[in-house]
Amino acid sequence: MEFDHNNVRWVVEQDRLSRLPDELLHKIMSCFDMKFVVETCLLSSRWKLLLTSMPFLNFSSCNFGSLLRFAEFMTHVLFHRDHQREVSLLKLHFQGAANDFCVRKIADYVCSHNVQQLTIWLTHHLPNNPPFLFTSNSLKHFTLTSIVIGACNITPKTPWDFPALTTLHLRGIVLSGDLFSKCVNLKQLTLESFVINVDVEEFDIITPRLSDLILIGGKCSRVIINLIAPQLENLTIYHCFIKLLNAPSILSSLCYTGFPHPQLFKDCFHSLNEVTICWLKMPYKEEDALKTIHMLQKLYSARYVTLDAYIVECISSFPDLLLHNSSPFTNLICLTIDSSMRMDVKMSIEARNFLIEKSPSATLIMK
Repeated sequence: MEFDHNNVRWVVEQDRLSRLPDELLHKIMSCFDMKFVVETCLLSSRWKLLLTSMPFLNFSSCNFGSLLRFAEFMTHVLFHRDHQREVSLLKLHFQGAANDFCVRKIADYVCSHNVQQLTIWLTHHLPNNPPFLFTSNSLKHFTLTSIVIGACNITPKTPWDFPALTTLHLRGIVLSGDLFSKCVNLKQLTLESFVINVDVEEFDIITPRLSDLILIGGKCSRVIINLIAPQLENLTIYHCFIKLLNAPSILSSLCYTGFPHPQLFKDCFHSLNEVTICWLKMPYKEEDALKTIHMLQKLYSARYVTLDAYIVECISSFPDLLLHNSSPFTNLICLTIDSSMRMDVKMSIEARNFLIEKSPSATLIMK
């Protein structure tokens, strides 16, 4: 709109928003819930056509009085879409227990419309083994978030069949049995706030092409996790309770933040480039210091190492142990001591020599 000073009136030009290309309008609409999008599209005949061709669909039950009304709305929108246009992203937010009808509709639509990205957010229980979670030839990115830990119990009789899947993020779920072996192209896997079924003693993560694995807040202190991932390069672990984790020895990057001296490293790693180890607390006992030394020795190939102040102070407290154990790092280029949580780091000469003796040209940085 422009203001005409001579005639003291508003001069309305052509609707500039509607002149934007369809792709940009679709992108703008994707930021909003579908209920709002439908209401907005009633204002313009062109926008009604845009609604039927949207490649991004974002459904939320928060704005509906019941899940039945939400399911009816979702069915109406999906039924009136242009079925020649594929859906690249489908987001679903369930405020309440997802019923079988909703689950079935999602399953049918994901399988029949070549959905590439699926995001599901739950606040209550999901029916056990929902069918849409087990087969899709088009799905590339899948995120399943359960706010209530354990609300989604995944116990498939066969592994998920997602041959095109490359990234998977699961949060707040209960796992048991082989889940990933048919995800032959999975490259990035994140398991967050996960639990492994109490009946499971060993849990296998079988992923032939996995390169990045992130484990956050896992509660499985009685479970052995076997990483059968021959191409795994980057492993990140935050605050997990795991009895034992068998990781491939070809790791390039390892980041661990959690409780001291975890039993995660059964074997040595032969090609590490970067390592970051941070303890949550350290009780400075001789047994703990010895376990820490043995853990560091298994990381001997690392080139860039970051250790927090608790680790350094622990091994510094027992100089005799350091004198009777060999220096761990043979390829070290840079050693960083992260003292951001403690300003008064006490590192003994014995500890310094122990850490860099076999790499005398390495740079030592106090961060």
